[in-house]
Amino acid sequence: MTRECDDPKGSWWRSYLAGNVPRALEPIGGRLRVADLFCGSGGLANGASQLCAELGVSPVFDFIADQDEEATRVFAGNHPTRRRFTSSVQKLVDYTVSRSGQGAKFSYRPELLDEDLAADLQGIDLVLAGPPCQGHSSLNNRTRRADPRNDLYLTVPAFAVAVGAEMCIIENVPLVLKDEDRVVETAKQIFESEGYSVTAGTLSASDVGWPQTRTRHFLVARKGHAPTPLDQVRSTLGDRGRSLWWAIGDLEDAVGDAVVRQLTQLSDANRARIDWLFDNDQYDLALPERPDCHRNGTTYTAVYGRLRKHLPAPTITTGFMSPGRGRFTHPTRRRTLTPQEAARLQGFPDTYRFVSDPSNPPGRGQLSKWIGDAVPMPLGYAAALSAFGGGLSGV
Repeated sequence: MTRECDDPKGSWWRSYLAGNVPRALEPIGGRLRVADLFCGSGGLANGASQLCAELGVSPVFDFIADQDEEATRVFAGNHPTRRRFTSSVQKLVDYTVSRSGQGAKFSYRPELLDEDLAADLQGIDLVLAGPPCQGHSSLNNRTRRADPRNDLYLTVPAFAVAVGAEMCIIENVPLVLKDEDRVVETAKQIFESEGYSVTAGTLSASDVGWPQTRTRHFLVARKGHAPTPLDQVRSTLGDRGRSLWWAIGDLEDAVGDAVVRQLTQLSDANRARIDWLFDNDQYDLALPERPDCHRNGTTYTAVYGRLRKHLPAPTITTGFMSPGRGRFTHPTRRRTLTPQEAARLQGFPDTYRFVSDPSNPPGRGQLSKWIGDAVPMPLGYAAALSAFGGGLSGV
């Protein structure tokens, strides 16, 4: 086993997972005003907040928005938040884009529809956004590349311009680049027409040393200073991908009644499939053991699979508590991942509170969505490092 002294970056990440807040050696001081659109339970915010803590800056989320009201409560319970909005982000801003792709620009200056909100949010330092990605997902075989949800991507530059934000970070799945309306190129052109500099590209969590292979596309825009190119950020943070066991090895038997340590109640068929993997010392389920729809072959070979201790985890999705939704069977125990294990792999510290009302704890579906849809902290951290690379002029 690698000693902590031989892995300083691993010690840094592990300290974060334990809930320790770093102390800046030369704190910048001041507040960073942030708006987070499509905020979920706060995954992207975790990365930006961690970098702020290391710089000695206090992030304040002046505005967060998500249609999942309970997710916004979880967010606000973990990050200092002033205002929550729980309706469609499209209801916030009035804008029209004249073209798509090259030459795209706003037909008129975007405006927030609520005058009081517009005045309150003017001069926001940073806009974070993770617009719904299901329209771009490879699992959405029917509508991807032509899904109306993809247009939500363009509400983000509209909001950022309307509030005069200095910086903006938009994350999505890499397949967003295949959108038939070219929303990424359109957003880039819009930002540049408004005086922002832009960098964009994909980042993998394992490329920056995190024990998950999840890859996301980021667009980072900044006015006044050019953001640090994402390739340069990747090189700066570049590190070996740590193993699944590095992240969750100490949780091997940490199961129980706590919301985040609950076990999935397996069907008899799925329990038999997990038993087969362990009884035969296998990591992929044989075709005869699979459901009838798989027995003539399947391209989803990781489904019903067992995780490997010495490798990074595959992408954690909302299906992490079901063996039939991916490679989510624990490597040493005959069960699937617990919410706490999945949360660790997504970069949520153990101190993160997913229960906003103890008398009404979240259900399995809510918890799996909040965790599985999140952006791993190191990816948000990397994107924030790109945005902050030119210094923080507004704090």
